[in-house]
Amino acid sequence: MSYYELLQVIAASSSLTLALAWLLRTFWRRAMDGLQRLLPPRYLKSRSVHRRTSRRLPASTPHE
Repeated sequence: MSYYELLQVIAASSSLTLALAWLLRTFWRRAMDGLQRLLPPRYLKSRSVHRRTSRRLPASTPHE
């Protein structure tokens, strides 16, 4: 196998890999969109982030 043929094989396998990745990504997005449509609205709510409220210091307390 010559160097030129080797480069052709590498280019062909790279392009096929990219095409397969693009197809899988498209299929995955469509599958997730279909699943989102099938789920009831209560499962589609985003999760809230619980944050701690910081304690307020009285105005008369000096800062260190």
